Amino acid sequence: MNISYGFIEDIGQRTSMEDAHAFYHVPEKLFFSAEIYDGHGGKRAAQIAAEMLTPCFLRLWKMEAQKPLKERRGESELLRQSYMEVDDHILDTGVESGTTAATFYIIDKKFIASNVGDTRVIIGTKAGVDLLTVDHKPSLPEERSRIEELGGKILGYGIPRVQGILAVSRALGDVGLKPFVTCEPRVVEGHLGMENDFVVLACDGVWDVLNPQDVIQIARSAENPRDGARQIKEKALDCGSTDNISVIVLDLRNYLQTSNK
Repeated sequence: MNISYGFIEDIGQRTSMEDAHAFYHVPEKLFFSAEIYDGHGGKRAAQIAAEMLTPCFLRLWKMEAQKPLKERRGESELLRQSYMEVDDHILDTGVESGTTAATFYIIDKKFIASNVGDTRVIIGTKAGVDLLTVDHKPSLPEERSRIEELGGKILGYGIPRVQGILAVSRALGDVGLKPFVTCEPRVVEGHLGMENDFVVLACDGVWDVLNPQDVIQIARSAENPRDGARQIKEKALDCGSTDNISVIVLDLRNYLQTSNK
C-alpha cells in the first residue's frame, strides 16, 4: 500500500508529554491505520490504547471472517467492541488516567474514522475539507442530557467539565468519572475517491488554534507529509498553543492513483 505519511510531536508548554500514536499495516488485508491518543492525568491510558486498540480490532476481524457470511458483523461494529475492550482493560489494570482517541483505517478503498474526545480527523476533498470526527464536549446538548440522566453534572466557569473535572465527555479510561464519561466512539465509514488527497489527524493542541481549512492547506502546500506535519505543529505554536501537540499527515494521492488503475 503506497501511503506516504509523516508524524511529529511537541511537548508545548506542558511539563510532560501525555500523547501517544500508532501506525499499523497489514498488506495482505490491504489494511493501514493511523492513530493519535491524547492522554490526561498521565500517559499510561494513551500508551495502552496505542498498543491495544488496533491489534484488538485485527483479532476480532480475523475471528469474524471464520463465521458464515450472513452472521458476520461489520468492521464498524468490531471497532466499537475494540474500544470497549480497551476501556475495560484500562480500568481492570488500575490505571486512573484517561485518553481521547482518533483513528483512521484504510481497508482497500474504504475508510473508517473513529474518535472519542476532541482529537480530530480531517480529509481533503474537491470542495475543500471534511471533518470526520465530532468533538465530544460536555456542552453538547446530547452529551449534557446523557450525563445528567445518569446522575452526573456539568460544572465549570468558562469551560464546561464533567463533574467539574474533565473537559471532554467521551474517553478511554477515567475510572473516577464512570459512567458519565463513556468510551462509546463515533464511527463513520466512507469510500476513498480521486477527490481525496490528504488526511490529517491531530490532538486539540492543534485544533484549539487552527481550523480544518488552514490545516489541510498546509498539508497540501508542504514538500512532503513529514514537512506538512512539522509546519502544522509550528503554526499551532505560533498561534499560541501551549498544549501537547501530535500531528499525522497522510498523503493518499499515489495510493488512490494506483488502486484506481
